Amino acid sequence: MATAYLDPNLNHALLGGAKSRLSAGGSDRTMAGSVDRVLKVFHHFETNTENSCWSSNIRYGDATDVRGIIQKILDIHKVRWTSCFGLRLSNSQSRDQVHWLHPDMGVSHVREKYEQARPNEEWRYELRIRYLPKGFVQQFTEDKPTLNYFYHQVKNDYMTEIGDQVEQDVALKLGCLEIRRFFKEMRGNAKTLRKLIQQTFKQVANLNDEQCILKFLEILAPIYRYDKECFKCALGSSWVIQVELAIGPEEGISYLTDKGSTPTHLANFNQVQSIQYSATEEKDRKGMLQVNVAGAAEPLTVTTASLTMAENLADLIDGYCRLISMETHSFIVRVQKEGERTDDYAEIVDEEDTYTMPSTRDYEIQRDRIELGRCIGEGQFGDVHQGVYNSPDKPALPVAIKTCKNCTSDSVREKFLQEALTMRQFDHPHIVKLIGVITENPVWIIMELCTLGELRSFLQVRKYSLDLATLILFAYQLFLPRRDIAARNVLVSSVDCDSSYYKWMAPESINFRRFTSASDVWMFGVCMWEILMYGIKPFQGVKNNDVIGRIENGERLAMPPQCPPTLYSLMTK
Repeated sequence: MATAYLDPNLNHALLGGAKSRLSAGGSDRTMAGSVDRVLKVFHHFETNTENSCWSSNIRYGDATDVRGIIQKILDIHKVRWTSCFGLRLSNSQSRDQVHWLHPDMGVSHVREKYEQARPNEEWRYELRIRYLPKGFVQQFTEDKPTLNYFYHQVKNDYMTEIGDQVEQDVALKLGCLEIRRFFKEMRGNAKTLRKLIQQTFKQVANLNDEQCILKFLEILAPIYRYDKECFKCALGSSWVIQVELAIGPEEGISYLTDKGSTPTHLANFNQVQSIQYSATEEKDRKGMLQVNVAGAAEPLTVTTASLTMAENLADLIDGYCRLISMETHSFIVRVQKEGERTDDYAEIVDEEDTYTMPSTRDYEIQRDRIELGRCIGEGQFGDVHQGVYNSPDKPALPVAIKTCKNCTSDSVREKFLQEALTMRQFDHPHIVKLIGVITENPVWIIMELCTLGELRSFLQVRKYSLDLATLILFAYQLFLPRRDIAARNVLVSSVDCDSSYYKWMAPESINFRRFTSASDVWMFGVCMWEILMYGIKPFQGVKNNDVIGRIENGERLAMPPQCPPTLYSLMTK
């Protein structure tokens, strides 16, 4: 058994952003008193033994994540295409138990989650190339360790899965390529081989090591699609259209209705904005995957046979998105469990009021404790980014960071920070919590990270109303009119009170810019109508500037299907 102990220095292993973001661990250093543990990882880096036995024992600490384990092995072998690799956990007793481990997962969390359910010796951690760039064969020729690794991985999969099913001619060609690759100085020894092998071998005798690998992959490609993964699932939120979802560098996200059909393209990886997965509420607990695609009217929804399959599918798409965008931050948005806090990025602005900046320093945060990630929304004064706050008591806390667009003047800076002052007044499960501020330029406001997205898109799958009435009542009790109630602003807000909000606003708000508890009730009624219509916009097809005329002429939104008449009567009062 080829087993190598790698350098146990965790500080070195976790450089390059390999911090645990899903574990409860601390920083990327081994804490005083913590004990290093060992994880055995099987891989396809060549040694002098059988490739099925190639493995390394990796020491890790409490703060080590999956990314750190992968990076530690790849650094030893000087691999450049690190973003193509993933870590798979498979069970030797059950082929159906396969879990792809997200890079942000803490190793301790992984072992606690899976190894307690089944005996430790049944599990096998496997380093694999999973995410392939377009033209990957040519790309890998510039990175020999990656090319060799991919070759051994494909060869091993071929022998395991279809080695006894291929035509004799194909098997002979592949065998001769392997003979030529292995015996680099072979001279005339082909006479000892059988005549058929001898004839085939002559065709590849002049190929070098790299050419053998490329020819091997070329011959195998038509009969074994090693460049894509397929999942049997259904399009939509119920088992209506049975398909085989295909994910790969050429297909992007596609599906086939049967084996002989042409793939139907759904999306490219550079169009993916976010990914969610969860278990359905049915008794059989199927998995559900939602992919928000740029330009699409609604999320791509896929139902899988299990939550594990949905999780593995999400990890695959996320890996390709990170590969294409060259980002380390995940595109997966974690859906909160029932009973957990839901958040709202409220941007509460009233230009006629005057505010003072936060007077206390209790909320001041050091900038070097913040890791700024990708932009997830735009606001009137600034953009909202996903990020991580490394606080002393809660390391690697996911947060939302609002950045100020034009904070060069004191007046703009003060106006921007007034939101933080307002947010300090709230302590409610339906309103985003203020974490802290950075008052020096560039000015940042750090808030809890919202994980649920817009209500409108959420309604396509979750056909129930969130407790919006509680939120309105709470705001009313604090005498703070909400001003911009709409399904798109429940959970995530991007407030700019212009004509785009006319379809939700009360007549006095449109005409005189007057916002009171009464106008809140009007907008609350429109939002209730949106919810009952499962996300359809009010006054569909009507121009924003024409809405006020229709309202003043007595026109009202029609009663939604299945809406109780008494409720509709209440909404129109």
